[in-house]
Amino acid sequence: MKYLLLIMFLLLAGCSNEFDEFGKEHNFSYAISIYDVELDYSNVSGNIAKADAALINARINDGDYQEAIKYYKKALEESEGKDKALLYETLGSITGDRLYYYKAYEIWKNIDPWRAEIDYSLFRWNTFSYQWRDYEIQETYFALSKETSKIIIGESGFEMDEEDILVSQVDRVTRDWLSSQLQDYDSENILTVFSEGYDVENIGWHEGGRIKQYKEVNFTHKLSYGILAKKIDGKWYAPNEEGIFMFEVPEDKIIYPTNRFLAEDLVLIMDTHGVNMLVYDALKENATVVMGCCDSVGKVEAALYLNEKGIKVICNTDKYLYLGLGQAKLSYGSVPFKIENSKIIFGRQEIEIKVDETIIVMNTTEDYGTSYYQTPTLYFMKLKKITTLPLDLEIVNVNGESETYKLVEKAEELNASVIAARVYNEEDYEPLKEWLENNENNRLVLFHSEPYPYGYKLYREFSEQVTFNDMMINFSTYGL
Repeated sequence: MKYLLLIMFLLLAGCSNEFDEFGKEHNFSYAISIYDVELDYSNVSGNIAKADAALINARINDGDYQEAIKYYKKALEESEGKDKALLYETLGSITGDRLYYYKAYEIWKNIDPWRAEIDYSLFRWNTFSYQWRDYEIQETYFALSKETSKIIIGESGFEMDEEDILVSQVDRVTRDWLSSQLQDYDSENILTVFSEGYDVENIGWHEGGRIKQYKEVNFTHKLSYGILAKKIDGKWYAPNEEGIFMFEVPEDKIIYPTNRFLAEDLVLIMDTHGVNMLVYDALKENATVVMGCCDSVGKVEAALYLNEKGIKVICNTDKYLYLGLGQAKLSYGSVPFKIENSKIIFGRQEIEIKVDETIIVMNTTEDYGTSYYQTPTLYFMKLKKITTLPLDLEIVNVNGESETYKLVEKAEELNASVIAARVYNEEDYEPLKEWLENNENNRLVLFHSEPYPYGYKLYREFSEQVTFNDMMINFSTYGL
C-alpha cells in the first residue's frame, strides 16, 4: 500500500508541460551583446557539451529543447553520484517534470543532505525553506605613528605545494561558453585562450592560463560546479558551507545561458564564476586555496569569509578586493608567482614608497569592462582613508585600454617615480616598460593585470620594480 500511494503521488505531481518554465523570463543574450561575439558550437563533443550547446541554442535562438533533453539523458547513462543528481535537476528544470527532483533527492540523500532536502521540497511543493544571513564588510583603520615615512607594498605571500587543495571556478578554467568552448565541467583540459580569441607568447589568459602554469607543481585541483543561488528580496545569493545563503551573485552571472532554473527564485549554476560561488564546495572539499574572480562586493565578502576559515584566496581579477584592505589577511589580488623546488611562491615581490612621494594613479569613469582601469584609484583612495596618511595621489583619467601613456606623461611632467596602473594589452604595456627601463628607481603597482599576458610579463621582467595590490601593507618610520 505504501508503494502504491507513492506511485499515485508521483503521477499526481506530474509536470508543468512547459519547457524551461522559469528560465524563459531571462535575457540570455545579454553577455553576447556586450562582448559582440558569435557562438559556434559545431565542434563540441561529449554529451554534456552537446546538451549545453543545444540548451544555449534553444534559449538564445528559439531552438529545440528536445535536442538538449536528448543529450542530457544520454549523459545520465554515463554519470554517477553528484553529476547524476545535477543531470536529474537539469532535466527537471527544463522539462518541468518534478519527478526528476525526486530522483535527484534519492542520490543527494546519501552524499549531501541539504541538497536532498531542497530537491524533495521541490518535488513535493515546488518550493523550499531556506536560511539567509547578511555578511557585511567592516571598515578597518590602521593605527599608525605620525612619524610613518614609507609604505611597503607586496611583502605578503604564501607557498603552495603538493599537499595543497586548490578549488577554482569553472568559467575561464575548463569551460567558456562565451567563446564556444564547452566540455565536462571537471575536465582535466585547462583552457588558456578565451573570448579575446588570441594569445601572447603562449602565456595564456585569466584563471585558466594561470592554473595551467601552477600545475607544474603536483597539487590537487578541484572544480566547483552545480552551485545553487537563491533570490531573496530582489537579489541573488550563493550559500556558505552550511547552506545558508550569504554571498550576493551579480545578475549577469545569473543569466548565463547554461544555468538551470529550478524555480522562479532558485538557480543551479554550472559555470561558476566568482569566489562567492565557491564557498560551499571549498569547505566541503577541504580546500587550502581558492581561486576565483573578485569583481563584485559579494565575491570579496566570500573571500573574507574564507580567510576567517584559514583558506587562502587568489583574486587576480580584483576590482573590489580593495574593500578588504587591512583585513583580508589571506587574500591576494593580481598576485605574481614563481616556481622553485616543487613549490609555487606567490607574492613576496615588494617595493617601497615614501609617504610624501607623488603617486600617479590610473582612473576611469567608463563602464563595464573598461571600469577595471578604475581599480588603482579605488585602492589608493581607500588606503589614504584608512591610514589617514597624507598620500600625494595624482589621479589620471583614461578612457580605456591603450591610454596608459597618459600616466607616463604625467609622471615625467611631475618628476614622479611611482605609477599605479592596470595593464591589459600591448598598448598598455609598452609605455610602462619603457618608463621602467629608463630609471631603476621607477616603481609600478599593478592591478587586475596578472590574468593578462602583458601584465604577466611586466611582473617578471621588472621583478625589483613591480608589485601587486597587497591587502596587508607594512609601514615604517625609517627613510628609504
